[in-house]
Amino acid sequence: MIDLLNFNTILFDGDGVLWKADEAIEGIQTLFNFLEEKQINWALLTNNNTRTAQNYVDKLIKFGVPADPTRVFTSSTATAAYLLDKYGKGTPLHVVGMDGLLSTLDEAGFLISTGEQPPNHKVAAVVSGMDRNITHDKIKVAMRLIMSGAEFVATNTDGSFVTPDGFNPGTGMVIGALQFASGVEPTVIGKPKNAIFQSALKRFGAKPENTLMVGDRLNTDILGASRLGISTILVLTGVNSREDAANGEVKPDLILENINELLQLLKETFDGPASHFANQR
Repeated sequence: MIDLLNFNTILFDGDGVLWKADEAIEGIQTLFNFLEEKQINWALLTNNNTRTAQNYVDKLIKFGVPADPTRVFTSSTATAAYLLDKYGKGTPLHVVGMDGLLSTLDEAGFLISTGEQPPNHKVAAVVSGMDRNITHDKIKVAMRLIMSGAEFVATNTDGSFVTPDGFNPGTGMVIGALQFASGVEPTVIGKPKNAIFQSALKRFGAKPENTLMVGDRLNTDILGASRLGISTILVLTGVNSREDAANGEVKPDLILENINELLQLLKETFDGPASHFANQR
């Protein structure tokens, strides 16, 4: 059983849960208006490292959801926090990635090199996210730095993400190339690892037992949250299906078609009878 009255904080994945590419999923504005009305904390947790936190704020506002950067946790922001804690500001990094990751690390105060030419100084870590312009020479430079002793840090390893036209290759495409080329397994920061979830819990002073994760991926959203004792809902508008959940080892606490169905259950819980709440594994 899952009782939504237990939760004062809800964590949402973005792609496949709240939107697909630049198209909002039906019910998003009404859902967040309801959360605001009931004073339920919420945050966005996304493994997408191609955009900054402010990019996501702008996206949510475009969908009619008031937001600010304190509610947005990306694999880039979690990676920056990890690197700051381990190495400190001013540390030289070599980055394979796009503007979201580069901007986030730059704003955090790191010395960044990137591209197809090796840096003329020693770097503490090679940090990789998604790069839609990945080349042989970019991989070569990063591979050699990793093999020379730089820590290999990956924002996440998602193999794909959903769009209105179907699935596209994800960050795992780039991480896999670097891992196989260098022979070194990366330190992975994003979901299903703990860091991004713990950052959100800390932000709201929330306890895992009073927190809910809503996601579309069993092996990131659901697995990562479950490991920390956070209850989970799988929505079927993204990567995984009901059959995937039935046949896999990772089990969400509840399966819903979409966030509009979640809204209906929240309304019944807070404003009326909730007699049909049940574990729909």
